[in-house]
Amino acid sequence: MKDEEILAHFDGRGRVEITLRGLDVGQGDKITAFAFELGYKLHEAVGVTRGQWRMVYLRDDSPDVRQRAQETRDRLRTGGPIFSQPQMPAGTPPGNGRPVSPIEAAAARRNASAYETHGAKGIVAFVALLSLACFALAWTLRDTVGTSLGCSVLGVLLAAASAFTPRLMRVWYERNRAVVTLFGQQQSSQGGPPPPPPTPPGGHP
Repeated sequence: MKDEEILAHFDGRGRVEITLRGLDVGQGDKITAFAFELGYKLHEAVGVTRGQWRMVYLRDDSPDVRQRAQETRDRLRTGGPIFSQPQMPAGTPPGNGRPVSPIEAAAARRNASAYETHGAKGIVAFVALLSLACFALAWTLRDTVGTSLGCSVLGVLLAAASAFTPRLMRVWYERNRAVVTLFGQQQSSQGGPPPPPPTPPGGHP
């Protein structure tokens, strides 16, 4: 999908629905980054089929977001890029990391939102079920010592993984929040309004 096609969707309407197929599925984060600059937030991303996704965006009418959208449109109207040049926040020591790109921020925002919506319970349950399946298979094949032992070992490993998954998912979530926060600080240092970081589970920042 070309940039002009993406921009045409975000023309001020309240709801935007885009269906991605084939190679376009890989452009989801880019489209979300465009939407963010133009004052929209990702409402849902649904896998329709194996090679088809439906992305739904809603216009955010909060004052700071409308200001950001207007600044973006003004920049485009004068022939500038949709994204301003990313820069590290003022006061950052030289060589301390690199700027976060808008597309990286879009991916991090989507990941954080997914964690806040679904948490780690689904993944933990899935891994635990796989572990139980391995133990059941080991019992079924108990007369075949080698195969049964292999299934038992795999079951133990999966059980251990299910125990550590919530902690690992939390670390992954915090990393994504940190990316979103840094991107907001970059925008603030450039004079644009910073987007708030996703609200952590429990409703406390």
